[in-house]
Amino acid sequence: MANETTSTTLTGLFSDIQQAAMFTMQERGFMRPLVQNFNLVGQPGKQAKVGIYPTLSTSSALVSGEGTDATNNAITAIEKTFDTDEVACLVTLTDTARDSADDNTAASIGRVIGETMARKVDEDIAALFSGFSGTVGGSGTELTADLIFQAVATLRGNSVMGPYVGVFHPAQMYNLKKQLTNAGASAINHNLSDVGNAALAEGFIGRIAGVDLYESAVISGDSTGAYVGAIMTPMAIAYALKKDISLETQRDASLRATEIVGSMTYAVGELMGGSGTPEHGIQVLTDAITSN
Repeated sequence: MANETTSTTLTGLFSDIQQAAMFTMQERGFMRPLVQNFNLVGQPGKQAKVGIYPTLSTSSALVSGEGTDATNNAITAIEKTFDTDEVACLVTLTDTARDSADDNTAASIGRVIGETMARKVDEDIAALFSGFSGTVGGSGTELTADLIFQAVATLRGNSVMGPYVGVFHPAQMYNLKKQLTNAGASAINHNLSDVGNAALAEGFIGRIAGVDLYESAVISGDSTGAYVGAIMTPMAIAYALKKDISLETQRDASLRATEIVGSMTYAVGELMGGSGTPEHGIQVLTDAITSN
């Protein structure tokens, strides 16, 4: 029979799903490279334990003068623990859908699962922005270059050096692009900065004040309706991977279908911030600008 389900067809089905899911997960998940990654794959236990070391005060830790005996400085690490947990996604592919589709249904399902997992990781990381103690902007405020300068000044004032990244919702970035391009009014006169010209021509901002800027719809709003973006260093947030995305298939004969399950195990959490360490992230609160 042409549409008969055999071990060969199921092997091909699984291979297509696996490849599509893995590729999509790696391509679509943009937040993970922006934070500090810890790899727990193949290691015992479900926890990532990270030691955070405080800085020493130059006024008390150092001595000056030839022949002056240095005193011992006690350095006590602060241990942070991140507990990994599993997330899973189930999709059921019926034989009729598989045999009737014009495209490669298995690969399409793999892409959907990979994209869903990637977005989940990005959403979990972005949800931590509201936990940063430092804040610029607020409800009723539009995103401007000045707010970016303020956030960078705060980080540098706390001796937190770059590289810096900024992540914002596209509706936040709208006003910044409008400001940089003067709403397009000066484009003919060539009065824009290089950054403004790039934003006008390509919709891409790139870097302002040493901050690489990204935009994503995973950025959510707070209780006032303002979006919570952030400017941070990679040390602001930890991403601990225990098990990378994996897929399994199981035949459901009575349903004439194949169950496809994707899963992964990971943890996210604030890394540098709180007691004993300077905050490595600043939340940037601005409203979504939809018209002007």
